[in-house]
Amino acid sequence: MRYKTVEEILDQAAALHDRLAACSRDAAQAQDKQRVGLVLDYLADHQDRLRQAIKSFEDDAGDRVMSTWFDRSPELELPQVKSQELADIDEVETLIDKVIEFHDRIIALYGNLRDQAHVDQVREVFASLADLERHEKLELIQSSRQLQDI
Repeated sequence: MRYKTVEEILDQAAALHDRLAACSRDAAQAQDKQRVGLVLDYLADHQDRLRQAIKSFEDDAGDRVMSTWFDRSPELELPQVKSQELADIDEVETLIDKVIEFHDRIIALYGNLRDQAHVDQVREVFASLADLERHEKLELIQSSRQLQDI
């Protein structure tokens, strides 16, 4: 853990969502099962929306919030997911479990940062981002169930 600003943390979180979106798109093109491919396409769009939401938080937060330093910022780590690994998954449930693991890590990270924050506005940013991730995770679960029913 090293010193990081809120802006650096949010940029890194956005980059992680971007990377997962790219992996999902690549995997969808290589996927043989149509249903799994549809879920992968949905996941890519889902991750793009989250990346854009983070960027909106950055745009809306003031300079004071974005330049706030964390002296014990946890490292953001994406579960080791590669496009080929996603393409090799042939069950929607297995794929969703992998993505839920990612969301759970991000939610825990935002909660940790919220608890560390000494500035109310920074706490609010990370609380809102954790809520957004929880909401998106539930939407993902719901949408994947609907795709399984097709």
